[in-house]
Amino acid sequence: MNINLKPLYLGRVFGIPVRAHYSWLPVFPFYAWAISTALLPREAPGHPAWQYWTLGFITTTLLFASVIIHELAHALMARTVGVGTTDITLYMFGGLATLEGQPADPVAEFKIAVVGPAASFILGTVFFAADQLLLYGTPYRAAGQVLRHLGLVNWILAVFNMLPGLPLDGGRVLRALLWKMNKNYRAATQSAVRFGLMIAVTLFAIGVYWFLFKDWVTGMWSITVGLMIALMLGANESRSRRSLRVRRGTIEEVMHPDVVLVPPRMKIPDFIDKVLKSNQQTSFPVASERRLHGMLMLEELKMRPREDWPRLEARDVMRPVDTSMFIPSTMPIAEARTVLSSNKLGQAVVIDSNGFIIGQVSLQDVVVGDRS
Repeated sequence: MNINLKPLYLGRVFGIPVRAHYSWLPVFPFYAWAISTALLPREAPGHPAWQYWTLGFITTTLLFASVIIHELAHALMARTVGVGTTDITLYMFGGLATLEGQPADPVAEFKIAVVGPAASFILGTVFFAADQLLLYGTPYRAAGQVLRHLGLVNWILAVFNMLPGLPLDGGRVLRALLWKMNKNYRAATQSAVRFGLMIAVTLFAIGVYWFLFKDWVTGMWSITVGLMIALMLGANESRSRRSLRVRRGTIEEVMHPDVVLVPPRMKIPDFIDKVLKSNQQTSFPVASERRLHGMLMLEELKMRPREDWPRLEARDVMRPVDTSMFIPSTMPIAEARTVLSSNKLGQAVVIDSNGFIIGQVSLQDVVVGDRS
């Protein structure tokens, strides 16, 4: 299976594109088949096959709708904290909301992370409540089993996603906590990725053991989920680094895709409390919709009287944008080193051919990249 195939476009929800990775395609009919031929006949016998199959497809559709709601919760929370969402992609047993940038502070990261599992838990509770209030004690045992199954799966989805490793939501929670402690987003991300890989390898190893010596169904499930986590990690890294389009020897090869972007209208006290306290940097790009407006320099901010800070916004104190602040992603590393050595910033944002910010690079990055 080629994980680099472009996902299928399914439509838009709240303006956010929803896509399906090719790994999702065989899951839908297989899940409907499992519900129709195994779960429902066992738990609610005595119904015709067409009814089982109808409920099987309804169950599967509602399950993937639940996954979309889970990811939409992430996307809408990200929107409220000032981070856009590129798209939502469905995978084998889950989804991934791809954000346009990183949150400005650990609190925003934590909110984005926990709202997805919270949505799944609420959905599970709603499905269980609907069964108890509407169908319990009625002849509609098969429909009731569908609601109970969806309730259980959503609860499992909520708990599973809180495992502490990226790309799971628990990994984002872990990253938020580490970011809060060490004030280094990149280091926190690397730690959360390592935990995610450990979880993937552990699930795969446990799955192999169960497949060979215990229950092959449980073993296959564990193997599949472990592979799914690794797949999503790889897909997320591929997107964030644009690995399919990177030209060797260019700045895109050594840039960091995680950029703290300060909104132009952010009040200076909010910048200090929400951004500066969580990021050990001396300059911050000021941007809107991933377009650079200028650079907020701490040395220049300190020159302003502190009594004026409460009424000032980032755009009031930023250095207006000029060509020294950004570098095209296709610029050769050697040329970028010259730019970064002379711009007196020591860093610059990286923009794509459309002028959108896709990363950040420092002088140290290009020195190392040029030597390699």
